[in-house]
Amino acid sequence: MRTLTCRRETLVGFLQDQLEEDDRLDFLIHLDACPNCWEAVYSATKAAHAHFYKRPINTARFADIDLSGLEVSNEDSEEVFEVA
Repeated sequence: MRTLTCRRETLVGFLQDQLEEDDRLDFLIHLDACPNCWEAVYSATKAAHAHFYKRPINTARFADIDLSGLEVSNEDSEEVFEVA
C-alpha cells in the first residue's frame, strides 16, 4: 500500500477494522502524516464513541475551594534550625 495519496476505501476499511495487518500499519503511518485522514478518523471515532469526548463535569479548582476551615499548626512554624 505505502502511498501518500488518500484512498477512501482504505479509510473506510480502517474505520471498519477490515484491513489486513500490513495495510493497517501502512495506514497508521500515513495517518501520522496526513491531517485530512487524521481528522476523518478523529471525527468518526468521536461520533461513534461520543461518551468519551464529553466535557468533564465542572471540577473545583484550588482557587475556588474554601480553605478557611483548615487549621494551621503554629507549632511547626516557630521551629528554628541553626545552620553551622
